[in-house]
Amino acid sequence: MNVKSSHIQKLYIAYFGRPADPSGINYWLINSPPGTTINDISEIISTQDEYTESILSDRSIESQINYIHMNLFGRKVDFDCINNWHSSIDQGKSIISDFVCELISCDRNIKNNDQLRKDYITLESKVNAAELFTKKVSSSISWINLYQPESLDPWKTGKALNAGFVFLRQFNHEKIASIDHVMDTLKSITLDSIEILKDPVIQLKDVSLKIPIYCAENRKFTKILTEKMFNSVIGGELVYKDKRTNIEALKNINLTIMNGERVALIGHNGSGKSSFLRLISGIYTPNSGQFIKKIEVYPMLQKTFLTSNELSGLDASKAYYLMINNNLKGFDIFLEDIVTFSGLGSFINLPIKTYSEGMCARLIFSMLTSYPHECLAIDEGFGTGDADFFERAQERMQSFMDSATTLILASHSEQLLKQFCFRGIVFNHGSVVYDGQLDAALNYYHTHDYNNNYAS
Repeated sequence: MNVKSSHIQKLYIAYFGRPADPSGINYWLINSPPGTTINDISEIISTQDEYTESILSDRSIESQINYIHMNLFGRKVDFDCINNWHSSIDQGKSIISDFVCELISCDRNIKNNDQLRKDYITLESKVNAAELFTKKVSSSISWINLYQPESLDPWKTGKALNAGFVFLRQFNHEKIASIDHVMDTLKSITLDSIEILKDPVIQLKDVSLKIPIYCAENRKFTKILTEKMFNSVIGGELVYKDKRTNIEALKNINLTIMNGERVALIGHNGSGKSSFLRLISGIYTPNSGQFIKKIEVYPMLQKTFLTSNELSGLDASKAYYLMINNNLKGFDIFLEDIVTFSGLGSFINLPIKTYSEGMCARLIFSMLTSYPHECLAIDEGFGTGDADFFERAQERMQSFMDSATTLILASHSEQLLKQFCFRGIVFNHGSVVYDGQLDAALNYYHTHDYNNNYAS
C-alpha cells in the first residue's frame, strides 16, 4: 500500500495524542517506499524517544493500552479488551504496535455496534483536525519552527507539542474542527514559544580563518595559479611569507545565529560563503577569535566528503545508517528507500569507484536527505546528479530543508533564498559587509555590484 499522511496522523494521534509536525509527516512519506506497511511504521514509532522517554516512561501495560485508546477515541478501553491485550503482550505474543494497528484499522465491525460507530467517527474527526492543523503549520516557516520539541536530547515535549495534544482532545463524534480552532491554538503556541528565537546557538566573535599553502619555490606561476584557484573556490586574500602562502578565507567575523533562524549567505564566488559553512560545520577550525556552537550543524556541502570510493553503495549506506542510529535496526527499510529513490538498482552492490558522476551524486543525495536534522548548513553547489533525477530531487530537498529548525543556506538563487530564509548575510572577500533582513541584504548586494567587481 502507499502510505498517506492520514495514516501517519493516526499513528501520531495514537502514540503521542497530537497532530504530526510537518517534518514528521515529510520524513515518513519520504522514507516509506512501496511495500512499507502501517505495521512497519507503527513498530518504529513505538521505539522513538517521544514515546519511550516523554510519554511511556514507567507506564504499565494497562496504562499504555488505556493511554492509546483514550488518544484515539476519547474513552478508556473496555475491560475484556484490556485483559486480552494485556495477556497477549505479557506473554510475548503481541507488542504494543500491534494493538495500535488493530485500533486504527478500517475493517473493524461497526455496523451493529453503536459504541464502535461513535469511536470510528471520533477517530475520523481527530484525523481531519490533525490534517487541518499540520497543513496550516506547514504554511509558515515560523510555525514550523515553533511546533517542535523543546529539546531533542534529552527529549522534552515542551509547550508547543502539548498545545497540539490539548487541541486534539476537544474533537469527537459530535465536534468537528474548523480553521478557527487551529488558529486559536497556533496563536497560543506563538505567544508561549517566542523565547525559542532568543536562544543563540552559533556565536562568532572576531573569528578569522587562514588556510596555509606550502610552496617549494615562490615562483610567479605558482602565485598566479594559487590565486586563481583559491579566489574562486575559497575566497579571501593571499599573503606570501617565507615561501608559504596563507589564504585568509575569513576575517574578523562577528555573528550570532539564533535557534530557529533561517539565514541566507549571499556573495560572489570566492567571497567566503563556503568557508563559513565549513567552519560552523566543524570541517575548519578558526585561527583566532571565539567560536561557540551549542547545536550540531549538519553539513551538506559536497558530494565526496561522506564516504570512500572503495566501498560498495551498500556498505556506504550501512556506514551512514550506523553513524546516524548507532545500530542497524530498521536498516532494510532505509536501504530500500535509498535504492528506490536513487534508481541505482543492483548497482548498489558495486564499488562506488565504478559509478558515473551522476550515480554517485544520486546515492549521496539520497543518503544525506534521508533523515531530518536540527541545523543544516547547505551549499547550493551540492549536486543532485543527472537531469532526470533533478526534478524528483527538488521535492525531497524542500521537505528536507523544511524539517530543520535552524538553516544556513548559501545560494545564488534569490528565489530559493526567499523561499526558505528571512535573514541575509553578505560576504565580500572573507568579511561580512552586511547583515540584516533578507530583502535589504539582497538590495545591498546588488547596489554594490559585487558580481561584476569580484566574480571569478
